[in-house]
Amino acid sequence: MATVTAKTEETMKNLRLSVSMVDGSLLPIDYESGRELIQGLLSDDWGAPPRHLRIEVETGDGQTVRIFIPYSDSTEATVRIEDDRQ
Repeated sequence: MATVTAKTEETMKNLRLSVSMVDGSLLPIDYESGRELIQGLLSDDWGAPPRHLRIEVETGDGQTVRIFIPYSDSTEATVRIEDDRQ
C-alpha cells in the first residue's frame, strides 16, 4: 500500500512507497525522483515518453482518488480526489 507522507530531503518529499510483507515488515521502494521510479518500472523500452505515473483507486463510497507521480526530477507528487456519486 502506498502512503503519502514525508520521507527524506533526498527523495520525493510527499510520497513514500513500500510493500507490506506477510511478516508485518515493510519493504521500502527507494528512488530519487519520479523519473527514476518510472524508468525502473518501464526499463528503457517504451514508445512515447511518459508524462507521469498515475495510481487510481475507486473507493466504496463512489470517490476516485488519483495520485500522479511526475516523470521529472520534481520533488512532489499530486493527489486528486473526485466525487463520482451522482
